[in-house]
Amino acid sequence: MIENLGYVDEYLDRYEDPIAHFKEVARIRTEEMKAEESKKEIFLGSVYADELMDENENAMRHLGFLPLSSIYHELKLDRFLINRQRSKSIDYSLNDVMQLLVYTRVLTPGSKRASFFQKENLAGSFNCDWYDVYRALDYFAEFREALLLHLHEQVKINYGRRTHVVFYDVTNYYFEIDQEDDFRRKGFCKHNTRNPLVQMGLLLDADAIPVTYRLFKGNTHDSQTMMPLLQETRKAYGLEKIVVVADKGLNSGDNVAFLMAKGDGFIFSQKIRGASPELKAYVLDPADYVEKEGVIKSADLWGEQAENHQTPVFRMKSRPFPQEFWVTYADDRKRRISLDVKQIVCYNELYARRQKHKRAEVLEKAQKIIAHPKRYNKKEAGGALRYVKNIDYNRETGECINIKRVPELDFDKIAEDEKYDGYYAIITSEVNMPDHEIVKTYHGLWEIERSFRITKSNLKSRPVYVSLEQRIEGHFLTCYIALLILRLLSKRLKEKYSPEQIIESLKKYQACFIKDNVFRLTYYDPVINDIGKALNLTLNQRFLKTGGIRQLIADSKKKF
Repeated sequence: MIENLGYVDEYLDRYEDPIAHFKEVARIRTEEMKAEESKKEIFLGSVYADELMDENENAMRHLGFLPLSSIYHELKLDRFLINRQRSKSIDYSLNDVMQLLVYTRVLTPGSKRASFFQKENLAGSFNCDWYDVYRALDYFAEFREALLLHLHEQVKINYGRRTHVVFYDVTNYYFEIDQEDDFRRKGFCKHNTRNPLVQMGLLLDADAIPVTYRLFKGNTHDSQTMMPLLQETRKAYGLEKIVVVADKGLNSGDNVAFLMAKGDGFIFSQKIRGASPELKAYVLDPADYVEKEGVIKSADLWGEQAENHQTPVFRMKSRPFPQEFWVTYADDRKRRISLDVKQIVCYNELYARRQKHKRAEVLEKAQKIIAHPKRYNKKEAGGALRYVKNIDYNRETGECINIKRVPELDFDKIAEDEKYDGYYAIITSEVNMPDHEIVKTYHGLWEIERSFRITKSNLKSRPVYVSLEQRIEGHFLTCYIALLILRLLSKRLKEKYSPEQIIESLKKYQACFIKDNVFRLTYYDPVINDIGKALNLTLNQRFLKTGGIRQLIADSKKKF
């Protein structure tokens, strides 16, 4: 039924033959509908069984960059780069290169050269040649500070950035080279590689949206990266009082004194193993612990289920404490000072379970080392050596030295470590902030670890295929922008999907060329569906002509 006209009697005074009249109306409407439908009908003509493919023919086209393009243009990155290019004598588009590198970093991460050759598979046009991609990195490094500030301002305008709490952490990226240079230096690496590194300090806001980042020489200690970054960021970004959340690697007297001198606050984790006997005794003393619900972060659940489906135990206690810190004075000498902080001690049953599980794996390896010490050098033995006694290694070669003593498990050290399973400590300047809020805020630090994991695993920011310092800076800037866009896209979706889920769906969102400028979309899922609604993009058409794809690209550049 298209329209209900009512009774014939109602039309007798208007039409001589109402039925004949409305039959004619129906005929005209039918013709109009057929004409409209014919505009949408796609004729493919004949398809022959003996049609052959051309060499290197690739019928697939990536459309997954369309949502990325929406956020990219919302942040007005195109305007920034186009305006900066006006003062340069450049015969290619910096904006096109940036888009190409950011979109391929998400969809098909690889080297700069590989990214360039992917441009034919993206359903868009990019005005650049392969050597332009490398040259553009120099300009990106030149614009880096201004571009990061521009991005910060756009996030403030469009998303209402919250910086009363910021999360900070450091990671490193190794290079597959043997010799150091002035920038890529050898330092501590969690992967136990001896290759030269660069350090990255990353700052996130209270919603886990990146604020800024800095690269440091590979031999820079983690604790020495925070002050330079915060000092520059506070001044350039106009930040008011902030509370910095960081792990124990950043918990140094200099950092604590720096933050308190600036009127800022901190929430740092505090090591227990290796801490003072007084703190260890306070941790193990059962007095004053209270159980608390709703504090454990969801990531802590990691698929584990407590017995009988009971809520895992989480308890905590706190005390004000005059803690001593070693602080470097103007004469470059360290002096011990006492600062009033609040110490919070927590016990997490899931954390205890996890530590026990990890230790079992380490002990299994320690048993193998004891059984066959010559099979493992010091690097291969790794953390398992903590629980092995009577074993020595050559300092230069790392090989096990043939000695008369028989290696054995260090049961005293195992027992000592087991006592602290599930416990961790936090120190904070925010003495008036409720304990459970401090702990929940600290648990947000896992988001920065997740950001590093996304950058390294999903965006494959390493290995880095450029060697000049300014091009290394340009490379990591494109990785940072890709991470920022993914985080903002997740926020647009109200955190319904993680950045990792978004990446997987965007990679699959492609179109296959059929014939005569006609493409068929090959993938659609709930993530793409929700992205289309959030960004006002029509992403669920089964068939598209070339003009339709061009229209979608144009729509992705409009304000949604």
